[in-house]
Amino acid sequence: MPCLSNPRHEKFSQLVASGVRPKEAYTSVGYKPTGAKQAASRLLTNVDVRERVSELQETAARSSAESLVLNRERVLNRLSELSYAAQRNGHFSAAAKCEELIGREVGMFDRVQHFIHINDFDPEKLTADQLEKLMDAWLLKAYGGDQAAVAEAKRQLMGEPAPTVIETTAEPVS
Repeated sequence: MPCLSNPRHEKFSQLVASGVRPKEAYTSVGYKPTGAKQAASRLLTNVDVRERVSELQETAARSSAESLVLNRERVLNRLSELSYAAQRNGHFSAAAKCEELIGREVGMFDRVQHFIHINDFDPEKLTADQLEKLMDAWLLKAYGGDQAAVAEAKRQLMGEPAPTVIETTAEPVS
């Protein structure tokens, strides 16, 4: 959409699109301040003005997104150049840091999966905390998520005595 033919309407649209309150935009383009709030609101109902504000906001948003992409690419390119220069000059830890930052940005380290091969699995190498978590996971799986059954199985596995239940009968107090 081209600029609006009315210069005040165009300037008003630009101000509102940039975040200025409609009342302030209305008075700053030369209209009288009396009843400015209502008049600005009425002006925003004008189809051409409303469409122009939307177009300007979309253009600004698109420009910001493109700028962000360009800045991201520039930073990644610069990190790559720094990594190369650091390696060439024998600064390997600096080069490694640059490569790590590049890897983080492109998402290389987001999903780390750990696989345990059954032949490599040695429970003797696990800590007590790891063993307990492993036992909890297996018991939950075995008992279908039934927390009460898991608690009872753990109690039995650990050799703890069953809780004592004391039955009492209540007699009315006179």
